[in-house]
Amino acid sequence: MSIIALFNLAKDYLEARRTKQAFRHLDDHFLKDIGFHRENGQIRPLSGSKDVNQDTNELIQEPPGKHSSHS
Repeated sequence: MSIIALFNLAKDYLEARRTKQAFRHLDDHFLKDIGFHRENGQIRPLSGSKDVNQDTNELIQEPPGKHSSHS
């Protein structure tokens, strides 16, 4: 495995860990407001089968109200 692949794995792991830590302190009401729920100690999206990290990455990359459609 190349060094770049190892760095990318480490980056993904640390980003996922940071996301989970950020969501962990939120209560159930706030989680529901942003589209997540707590299930068996894990944070899951309210709809779909995506994992928390995928949803969070999408939210971070595209802020609410700003769509990628160009006019």
